[in-house]
Amino acid sequence: MTQNTDNQVYRVIMDGYFLADTSKTQVVRKLKRLFGATEEKILNMLDGQPTIIKNQLPKNRAYQYLRTITNAGAACHIDKMNMTGPEETTQLPVHIERISEIGKIDPLGKIKESISESNSFSEDMRQELLEMDQVHKKSDLVIISLFIFLFLVLIATVIFLSLF
Repeated sequence: MTQNTDNQVYRVIMDGYFLADTSKTQVVRKLKRLFGATEEKILNMLDGQPTIIKNQLPKNRAYQYLRTITNAGAACHIDKMNMTGPEETTQLPVHIERISEIGKIDPLGKIKESISESNSFSEDMRQELLEMDQVHKKSDLVIISLFIFLFLVLIATVIFLSLF
């Protein structure tokens, strides 16, 4: 049974910590550029507590935010919020109380306003997404090429063994 995708919205939650093998200064610099926020506000977002970045996004936009924030070096996840049923999460949030308290404000402390989808990403975020997509396309091409090569080796082996 498939659910109606019109009833599914997502929220993006930054987990409050850096990913392994990332430089704190680089992560802070990238997030400052992405969010247009001060270093102090970015450091507050990385204090070990989850912070809701965006609410009520369609799936593709939520995953764009997820990829961009993760690419910047910060831990992030999305929660699936069904309008007709209980909510599902991609991972368990550490502090539910804080998430519910700040659910109506954005990480910069402003009241959320409806912003047109085309203007919600900064130009830097768009560039980061394009770069990530190019990397993914290249890695997909390499993987497909390897599978084709292995398949051809397997066929050659079968032909060779059938001769004897």
